[in-house]
Amino acid sequence: MPIPTDAPTPGSKQCLVRCSTLQGKSTHVDTEVHWRKDGSCFPVEYWSHPIYRNGELVGAVVNFIDISERKRTEEALRESEARYRAMAEQSADWVWSIDVEGRHLYTNQRGAAILGYTAEEFLAADALKLVHPEDLPLFHETLRAALATRQGWQSVVLRWRHRNGSYRILESNATPLFGEGGQLTGFQGVDRDITERKLAEERIQFLAHHDALTGLPNRILLRDRFEHAREMARQSKSRLAILFLDLDNFKVVNDTLGHAAGDQLLLDVVERLSRCTRSGDTISRQGGDEFIILLNEVPDLETVENIAGEILAAMSEPMEIDGRYLNTSCSIGISICPEDGDDFDSLLQKADTAMYNAKDSGRNACRFFNEAMNLQAHEHLLLQNRLFQAMVEEDFQLHYQPQIHAGSGRVVGIEALLRWNNPELGEVEPSRFIPVAEESGLIVPIGSWVMVEACTQAQAWRKAGFADIGISVNLSALQFRRTNLIESVAGALNRSGLPPHLLELELTESILLQDAENNLETVRRLKSLGVRLSIDDFGTGYSSFSYLKRFAVDRLKIDQSFVRDITSDPDDAAIVRAIILLARSLRLGIVAEGVETLEQLDFLRAEGCEEVQGFLFARPLPAAELEAYLHEHNK
Repeated sequence: MPIPTDAPTPGSKQCLVRCSTLQGKSTHVDTEVHWRKDGSCFPVEYWSHPIYRNGELVGAVVNFIDISERKRTEEALRESEARYRAMAEQSADWVWSIDVEGRHLYTNQRGAAILGYTAEEFLAADALKLVHPEDLPLFHETLRAALATRQGWQSVVLRWRHRNGSYRILESNATPLFGEGGQLTGFQGVDRDITERKLAEERIQFLAHHDALTGLPNRILLRDRFEHAREMARQSKSRLAILFLDLDNFKVVNDTLGHAAGDQLLLDVVERLSRCTRSGDTISRQGGDEFIILLNEVPDLETVENIAGEILAAMSEPMEIDGRYLNTSCSIGISICPEDGDDFDSLLQKADTAMYNAKDSGRNACRFFNEAMNLQAHEHLLLQNRLFQAMVEEDFQLHYQPQIHAGSGRVVGIEALLRWNNPELGEVEPSRFIPVAEESGLIVPIGSWVMVEACTQAQAWRKAGFADIGISVNLSALQFRRTNLIESVAGALNRSGLPPHLLELELTESILLQDAENNLETVRRLKSLGVRLSIDDFGTGYSSFSYLKRFAVDRLKIDQSFVRDITSDPDDAAIVRAIILLARSLRLGIVAEGVETLEQLDFLRAEGCEEVQGFLFARPLPAAELEAYLHEHNK
C-alpha cells in the first residue's frame, strides 16, 4: 500500500516533530501516525525535547509509543457511548444520571417530555422542586441509603409534577457510577411512567369494592363497614339497622324508556337516599334496583322508622328523566342488630324477607322483620325445592271439575285443575304452591305438562264417546309472556290429537291488559290455532269491556266471590246480573264458578246463565272418577 503523499511522515514539512525541533520547542503529540514499509500505518504518541550544544540547536530527543490498542479502546468507548445515547434518546422511558448530591447531569428528551419540558429546560431547573412534597422524604431516604451502601435502588415510586401542574407517577431503578479511583460519583437509572397503570389499578381496586354506575360501596365493602359499625355499637350499647330497599316496577322503566333512562333513575334515587340518611350511614347498591342502607349507632327504633318514612316519601315524589316525569316508589325491609341477630348475612337475609313482605302488602311500604316472616320464607324455599323434585319425580296430578248446563244437567265442559300430593308435605293446596311456582319460574314447565296431560285426557274421553266436551286449562301470566307459548299449545294439540276447538285457555283480565299490543298479537296467533279463549274471574280485575271484543274472547267466567252471596247481597246480585247481560249482548258464553246451593243455581237460571260449576255438582275429581261421572250424567 503506497504512502499517501499528504500524510505527515517523519522528516516531512507536516511532521510536528520536525517542526518543533526546528523551532527548538518541546512537543507532545498523539494525533499522528507512522507508516510502515509495507504502507500500513499505526497511531503514535511521542514526546520531543530539543538538544542544544554551546547554545546551538543541534537536534532533539524523541520518544515514540505505539498507541494502536489505546486508540481502539477509545474508539470502542466512543461507539459504545454513541449507542447508549442513541438508545437513551429512543427509549420510551426516562433515562438519567445524577451526582451524589442528587443533581441531574443528564436526561434524555423523553424523560423531560414526560414532565412537559425539554432536556435543556429540565437540566437548568431545580429538579427536586418537581418531586411531590409528600414523596421528598422517600427520595432523600432512598439517596442516603444508596450512598451508604454504594448500591442503587429498585422500584422506588415517586410522583413528579408536570409542567401543567398535574402529577405523573414514575417507577425508578438505578445503578451506581464509580470513578477511575473507585470513588462513588453518582447514579444512573431508568424511570418508567406508570401513571396510567396506577390509575387502572386504583380503578380496579375501587370497582372491587364499589358499584360501577353509582360509585356506592358494594356488598364486600358494606360487610367490612358493618363489622366496624358493630364493634362501635357494642361499645356505645346502641343498635344497628339494615334497610333492604327495592324499587317498585323499575323493570318497566328499563323496558319502556331504555337502560340509559333506568341508569339515570338509579342515580336520582342515590341522590335522594343521600338526603334522607346521616353522614355516618352507608348506602350500598347490590345490583339492579336493590339498595342496602346500614344505619350506624341507632338510639331507638323510632329513629329507624323515621328514616324509612323519609325515604318512602322521597321516593314517591315524581322523577324527571329525559323530560318525562316518572312516578316511582320502593319497598323497604328492616332488620335490627342485635335483636334480629348480629352477623351480617343473617341480618341481610331477614331484611330481604321483610322487604318481600312489604311488597306483598301493596308496595310503597316498609316492614320490620319478625319471626313469622322467617317461617314464611323458609316455607317458600322448602316449597320451591319440593316443586322442583315434583317436576323430576312426576308427583303432580290433574283433577277435573265438570261444567254443567244449568237447564239439562249435562256436562258441557271440564276444567283441568293442578293438584300436588307430596310424600313429605301431604296434599298441598294450590293457593299455597302456585304462587311459589310462578315466582320461581317453575310454572312454565309445570304449565306445559298440564297442557299436554289435559289435552291427552280430553282426547281419551272423546274416543270413549264423549265427543263434544271441551277442556279448560288455566294459563299463568309467565306462561303467556313466554315466546314459546304458541309452540307449546300447538305441540300439546298435535301430540294428543285433540281438535283445537275443544281446548279452552283461561286467562285473567290483568294478563291481557298488561302490554296489550304484544298480547293482542299472541292472542291472534292462539286463535289462529283454533282454540277458544275465556276470561277467568271476570269482574275482579279491570273489567274494561272494550278489550273483550278486541281480544276475540269466547267466554266469561263469573268469579265465585260474586256468586257466593248473590242470594243475600244485592250488590253481588247486581254485578252477576250485569255480567250475564254483558255476555249475552256480546254473544259470549258465560259460566258461573263456585255454585254450592240450589238457591244460587235458581238465581243463575232465572238470570239466563246457561253454564255453572261448583261443589253443588261435583268437586274436582281424578280422571277415573270424572269419567264415571260422565257416564252417569251424559248417558
